[in-house]
Amino acid sequence: METSYFIGLLGGLALFLYGMELMSKGLELVAGTRLRIIIETMTSNLFKAILVGTVVTAIIQSSSATTVMVVGFVNAGVMNIYQAVGIIMGANIGTTITGQLVALNITSMAPLIAFIGFVLFTFSKKKVKKYFGQVVIGLGFLFMGMGFMSESMAPLQNNPDFISLMTKFSNPILGVLVGTGITAIIQSSSASVGILQAIANQGLIPLSSSMFIVCGFNIGTCITSVLSAIGTSKNAQRTAVVHVLFNLIGTIIFVVLSLFIPIEKIVIHFSRTLPAAQVANLHTIFNIGTTIILLPFSRKLADLSKLVIVGRDKAYDEMSLQYINPEVKKEPTLMLTDIKAEINRMFRICNDNFMATFSIIGNFDDEKYEHIYQREEVINLLNKEITRYIITGLGKEMDEMTSNVFAGYLRVVRDLERVGDHCKNIAEEAKLMDDEILEFTPITDDELKLIRTHIEDIFRVLSEDLTKHETDIEMKKGLERVQKDVEVIRNSHMDRMKEGICNPESGLVYEKMLTAFERIASYLSNAIRLSYD
Repeated sequence: METSYFIGLLGGLALFLYGMELMSKGLELVAGTRLRIIIETMTSNLFKAILVGTVVTAIIQSSSATTVMVVGFVNAGVMNIYQAVGIIMGANIGTTITGQLVALNITSMAPLIAFIGFVLFTFSKKKVKKYFGQVVIGLGFLFMGMGFMSESMAPLQNNPDFISLMTKFSNPILGVLVGTGITAIIQSSSASVGILQAIANQGLIPLSSSMFIVCGFNIGTCITSVLSAIGTSKNAQRTAVVHVLFNLIGTIIFVVLSLFIPIEKIVIHFSRTLPAAQVANLHTIFNIGTTIILLPFSRKLADLSKLVIVGRDKAYDEMSLQYINPEVKKEPTLMLTDIKAEINRMFRICNDNFMATFSIIGNFDDEKYEHIYQREEVINLLNKEITRYIITGLGKEMDEMTSNVFAGYLRVVRDLERVGDHCKNIAEEAKLMDDEILEFTPITDDELKLIRTHIEDIFRVLSEDLTKHETDIEMKKGLERVQKDVEVIRNSHMDRMKEGICNPESGLVYEKMLTAFERIASYLSNAIRLSYD
């Protein structure tokens, strides 16, 4: 093989992979955080999960990206491992779309496609159009890369040594191992299939060899999800194992069936004469067929992963991040999942501190008081570390919607930290009451219980969902109730002070507590206003 041909092959491969990267990034930017929300909310049953996995992967052109996202969701507790199985199955189907695009064989139009994308990207003022232009440029580069690779390999048609090497891959074990190795290096089964299509188009490899290499591609693509699961929870690791088991079992079934069923002839019969189309159809048939066969055993796959990854998660150190790992570089949409999980944890600690704070008013307990301070330290740590992680994320390229969510979460963290501060202030006032032997009147106790009920309702509404529009409405009503009652209570309290019913020192403590409760409700109300719509 002459050096010029080899250089042409490498250049074509680079252009092909870069085109795929542009397409994938552009599509993610067009879709934005909506894809993350879809995956989070539309996995109530197995068939929905498969559909979501298929559609999302077809959009972002990467089963690895979808699976990594799912591993992150399971790690964050957003979904369970049984829901994840369906998305993984769908992701394997959705990833076949790239191969079908390549099989269209429109390499002669590739420069024009790239030019159209360039015009859209350069002259469009709206970001969505610019991102779409990036997708089109990527598509053009992809086909141009295919053309370069095919042209570079054309001289090998008459090379007996190379042809002999290609035919050896008809050995199932060798073919699967080669396919696995290639995709483990490239970390994209779609790209691997595209390279195989370029080779097949020159008649350098028969379909009998291609079909086992394709099986290996599906196993090799699991490397990305396996790497993303390092350092995560046991269930997140099991999710990555499910991905491996699904493709490994599917490959075993396919290889066994090939001994009894003429799969090669069936694929050729239903395909165009173009070898690239045959490879694409083989890839599609393998993934859809594996999904159909293993569909009844979806829960068994999840159970089997528990036998591979045994044990329970270690108790985590409260004074550390639980869901965020700043050392692991992630895309913005994946970062949001971890941020949301960590914020939910911060919210639960704030809720616990509020309840504990109320319990020591008039009934002081040193141990509870110490726990309130310990939790406040955790809240302060989370505020600092989550904020730092969000600011890191804001430095990445993202669409406007995703950027708004990052900014919204930054505000939520700040507001929750202030809720924690006011809980601590109330606890300090409760300690002062105990030290100075101060008491509230019975009517004051009833007023406090009313305020407590309203704020507990706000916490409950927030715990159900931080992002729903209906929740925003409920929060506003809750804040209005607290503000109205505090105003009435404050006026009543002033009347009692004038009449000498209340101890002035107790009255001062009470006034500080009322102010703190009002601000807690206000900061909780602020926390709901995220820019999702």
